[in-house]
Amino acid sequence: MESKQVVAFEFLKTEAAAQSLLSAPEWQTGASDGLSDRLRQNTYWDFLFIVAYTGVLFFLARVMLGDTHRFMPAIARLLLIAGLADAVENACILQILNGARGWFPASMSSLAAIKFAMLLLAVGVMVAGLLKKR
Repeated sequence: MESKQVVAFEFLKTEAAAQSLLSAPEWQTGASDGLSDRLRQNTYWDFLFIVAYTGVLFFLARVMLGDTHRFMPAIARLLLIAGLADAVENACILQILNGARGWFPASMSSLAAIKFAMLLLAVGVMVAGLLKKR
């Protein structure tokens, strides 16, 4: 499954969009190489990836800026919010793949936006901390 397919799925905003996408033959569960099955498997693996990327980014921030840098609490909070948003987004993905619709597509889309915004902010704060450290 390609990253662009996952990101496109994450940003489905409506129940109708989710239903339309999941109705396509390539998304049918049980189809040879069905995208639904692959996305489900990728989502389970993503729970481990969340721990890895938040931990690595926090470790990099500590190495680059030092434990006592005044931006470290902000970076930690941003990464925590990103990780939590990603985990709940994954739960929404699994619910949608299991047939739930309703508010799950809109929530998934909002959580994906929050996740990416928090990650960008965390990296921006790290860069600002490095520039200020000079």
